[in-house]
Amino acid sequence: MSTLAFESLVKKAEDLEMLPQTAQKVIELVGQESTNAEGLAQVIEKDASVTTRILKIANSAFYGLRREVTTVQHAIMILGYRSVRSLVVATSSRSLHKKFGITEQLLWDHSVGTAIISRILSANASPAVADLGFVGGLLHNVGRAVMNNECPKDYAEVMTGVYNEGKDCLELERQVFSFTYPEVGCRVIEKWGLPENIVRMIRYHRLSSLEEKEREFLKSSDELRHAVASVELAYELCRKIGIGFRSPQEVDLESLAAVSFLNLQADSLKSLEVECQQAYEAEREIFSAA
Repeated sequence: MSTLAFESLVKKAEDLEMLPQTAQKVIELVGQESTNAEGLAQVIEKDASVTTRILKIANSAFYGLRREVTTVQHAIMILGYRSVRSLVVATSSRSLHKKFGITEQLLWDHSVGTAIISRILSANASPAVADLGFVGGLLHNVGRAVMNNECPKDYAEVMTGVYNEGKDCLELERQVFSFTYPEVGCRVIEKWGLPENIVRMIRYHRLSSLEEKEREFLKSSDELRHAVASVELAYELCRKIGIGFRSPQEVDLESLAAVSFLNLQADSLKSLEVECQQAYEAEREIFSAA
């Protein structure tokens, strides 16, 4: 497909307003310095389903809070604006898919798994990095959702190669479309008005496939470097465990750029894999209805 086809695809996604209005408004408000907890809560509470899901997740083991969160404003005060924004995105992002069959379920499972694991990998850096890693993990498949929604037959060819033959998704997308899902995803995320660091997360999360100059660019920001590396490692751990795939895949974790970016030792990767699998099994149901 041509550059024109790429722009057309992004435009269609923009016109369809794939992200629900509540999520778009919350993203806008969190980006404004004048926003207060009461005003943000009022916007969220207009959507009963989003409110219910936020309180469900906030009171789950995912956050491990000692006190029960009873209102959205309470959640904002305890968790902070960015974490609540993440929860709103989490409760809304399943609707990115026009239909929900086997392919869409696998993509959703992979997004949830990547988000949960990325948050674990980012947690020892700072709460801000953990939040960034979680959102990046959850939204890293936006480009795939767009391509699958708008070009289902072409994208079925890609997914068949990935799921049945174990081929690399980026390579297949270049062959079929001449562009890749991170390129589509970052443009769509940018149109939604999400922060620049989240846009960059979506663009660069396939860290090991980047050119050296792109990797060097990421090293200029500790927060972005850590979060992007966490998402790549989470992505590959999901493949290795079999989250979002029909079965576990062969993955050489030690060769990943993310491992060196995060300064991880090779002998720690197996225990990390077990920890992440346990966390996913414990927390995935929280997002099953999101």
